[in-house]
Amino acid sequence: MLSHKISGATADKTAAEPSRQNTASIKAVPLSAAAKSSVTPPPPAHSASALIAAAGLPTDKLSASIVSFARFFSLPLKPELMAAMRRQALTPPTTPLTAAENAPDSKTVTQNREALSLAAAAAESKGVELGPQGLEQFAQAIDPDWQKRQDPDERNRKRQHKNPDEQEKENAPAKTGLLSAAGVKEIALRAAEKDPLLAILNKLPGKNGQRWLTLPFSFSEDGREYKVSLRILLETVKPTLNHAARMAVDIAESETGRRWLFVLNGPNRHGKSAVSGLTVYLQPEPPPKAIASLTRELSGLMEIPIERIAVKSWTESFPCESGGTDDAPRAINEAV
Repeated sequence: MLSHKISGATADKTAAEPSRQNTASIKAVPLSAAAKSSVTPPPPAHSASALIAAAGLPTDKLSASIVSFARFFSLPLKPELMAAMRRQALTPPTTPLTAAENAPDSKTVTQNREALSLAAAAAESKGVELGPQGLEQFAQAIDPDWQKRQDPDERNRKRQHKNPDEQEKENAPAKTGLLSAAGVKEIALRAAEKDPLLAILNKLPGKNGQRWLTLPFSFSEDGREYKVSLRILLETVKPTLNHAARMAVDIAESETGRRWLFVLNGPNRHGKSAVSGLTVYLQPEPPPKAIASLTRELSGLMEIPIERIAVKSWTESFPCESGGTDDAPRAINEAV
């Protein structure tokens, strides 16, 4: 078990005890871990380049992502902190990659670094620092496409070592709607059973008072395997009541490489809808007629006015956390 308090919070005593491997990959970070050196505030425009420069980072896509993720979690844009997160994202993976995938400018390396930087920002917001293995484990939960980018031989070895019961449980589709409180609780319990480290991280609140949950799972349908990362931003309304400020349902289809990201924002002000807006990111982008048809279908299913639904091409990694959605987070009227 964790022997230190982390940002004033301790792991729930009823939580599953993490394995030695998980415990070794997580350690407490003192509240004074923020950089001691001050940084000149960015110009009023708050442009991406100005924020990157103010954070003392190289001007590239990874730096832009780190700054975006830091803002999402309300982290201070201090050079030492941003540099530490960048170093974590640049750490070579512990899982094997092919020579082509391991090239510095390869798509695999770029995507892995994006996932690692988001994992580092999320961990920092909770007041913890993850070692390379723990950070990679967290990134895999965040990015449903991570396993697909692994070395194919390694993936096959992992599949061969799973017994039939494990495979059946992993591929079983969720029986409850993702947007219902009961469905979220069921998935959370299943994820906690599989991953004690993730269970601990999900229990820890952020320094801004919000709590970011990551709930990975998978299912099969029509002979195809789907990996899902359900990410929820919780806000505490009462001591015993939390509301989801934003939900991101990130789905990756293993064989074809197709991706769907559904981002749901706060409730209708008049209480007529569970959410006030829905943004859908697709990869690859379908033709306009298909987008129009999908928008109408989602409007009917979700009971959201069609003008509050946007279907977009997926042009950046993790658009929910990197500021890709137009609306500020507002509480979804579903208790978790």
